[in-house]
Amino acid sequence: MNIIDRVLLEWSYKTTKGYPDINSQEDMSLFESIFGFNLNELTVDPLYQNKGVFNPFYEIDPTVDKQVRDILNDKNITFSNIIYRAVDKAENEPILSTRGTQPFELYTDLETPLNIFIKISKKKAIKHYGQKTRKDSTASSNVNEFLSLYFLIHPEFKSVEDIKDKQGGTGVLTGEGNEVGYSQLIELLEKDESAKRDIHIGYKNAIALKSDLNGKSYKKLYWTPRAKPANINPKNPSDIILELEDGNFIGYSNKIASGEDKTPKFNTNIIAFFSQLGGSQPEDIKALIDNAWDKATKEVPSSASNAKKAISDFDIRKEGFSETTSRRAFANLAIQFQLDDLDFFKEDFYYPFRNSLITSFSKYLESPVNLKYFLNTISVITYGTKILGETPCPYKLLVGSANSGSTIKEVSENKALREVVNVDSTEDIKSIKNSYNGSSQSFNVNYQLNIGNEIKNITIPVTVRTRSEGGWSGKNPFISSSGVKIK
Repeated sequence: MNIIDRVLLEWSYKTTKGYPDINSQEDMSLFESIFGFNLNELTVDPLYQNKGVFNPFYEIDPTVDKQVRDILNDKNITFSNIIYRAVDKAENEPILSTRGTQPFELYTDLETPLNIFIKISKKKAIKHYGQKTRKDSTASSNVNEFLSLYFLIHPEFKSVEDIKDKQGGTGVLTGEGNEVGYSQLIELLEKDESAKRDIHIGYKNAIALKSDLNGKSYKKLYWTPRAKPANINPKNPSDIILELEDGNFIGYSNKIASGEDKTPKFNTNIIAFFSQLGGSQPEDIKALIDNAWDKATKEVPSSASNAKKAISDFDIRKEGFSETTSRRAFANLAIQFQLDDLDFFKEDFYYPFRNSLITSFSKYLESPVNLKYFLNTISVITYGTKILGETPCPYKLLVGSANSGSTIKEVSENKALREVVNVDSTEDIKSIKNSYNGSSQSFNVNYQLNIGNEIKNITIPVTVRTRSEGGWSGKNPFISSSGVKIK
């Protein structure tokens, strides 16, 4: 097992879901606490690209920018605007050199260099020039989940300003048992770009919760995006949990749109997924990835001399199985493809690679042995292993709506879904017929399963793609599923 695999596994074991989610603030904070750096830090790279478009230009910290402008004025250097291009090295002595190690060249626009350099910390680069700052994708769900509980205690809500004026504790606990303060609530609201909508959803959710309790009293309210209280299984899908006066627990899985609960779901990179249970399967998948690269290499036309030579000289087997560690290597390949008017990040290499991988992967899962391994892995990711003395916590779906009112649904199919992925014998798996059109990023796993002497038709949609911020940056793709479907 290489170092990347070890990092992913250690991170996975400590996450609530059993797999890391880069869109989860909790999972990213956990990573930083384990390994000492933040994965969400801005990528500063002379070869940075976003969806195949190179953009090595950055905006920097306003204080540093002012220092630079003051130095230029002192030197009587005329400029209309200043933007900063990341470079590998400074060609001249930097006019500003702090404790950082990243050199930038000053430009007045995207095509006009000043041949003037600075050297600063990468942390002083605050955003990619011309690109929007990525929003906190979990803020919306965090707000409506938390406020679902908050408004149970504080039904007198009038406006956001009322919340911002409050101090102390909110009365809502985290899964670890710590009371959430108003300062934390304000921070959640400030990160949420749809706060107004999500506040109203939370308010409507609280009304639905009160109705569902039907007069039952509660002792404690837990907001559980990460940990679960009272030895409740950490894989429990509840976003909020209520401890009732009689000592029992009930959870609610918050949704913003209606629809069936199709738990189990998964979203992780493919190597991390297949490393959950050990065995030979992780090495099988690695071979599928490398072979898909080889097939894509053969599709590069001989007439594209630069691209053909670059890809022929490149040894993919020396690259680690990661989603991001090949960023620079892939960027250099993309430059050679561009010389031949080809797009490495799309139809001229990435798409053939991805499509070839999905084709072989879907056929790989047509083996009952491999499909059982796949299903059992979904079970581990979704439900985890049973905890000694585990506290029961049944859950319901809380479907939020700011307009028509929120609704609560029983999760009747949960037991059946658990049986589907907990399959014990390959003899119970019948008629595997996976379907892939050869060109999209998704395919369906289709099979029949014998459950209690009854044959069920099962479909599992699977998506295989890159999820790197700047485009394809590593040979280990991300796989996900919207859930298991029993026809």
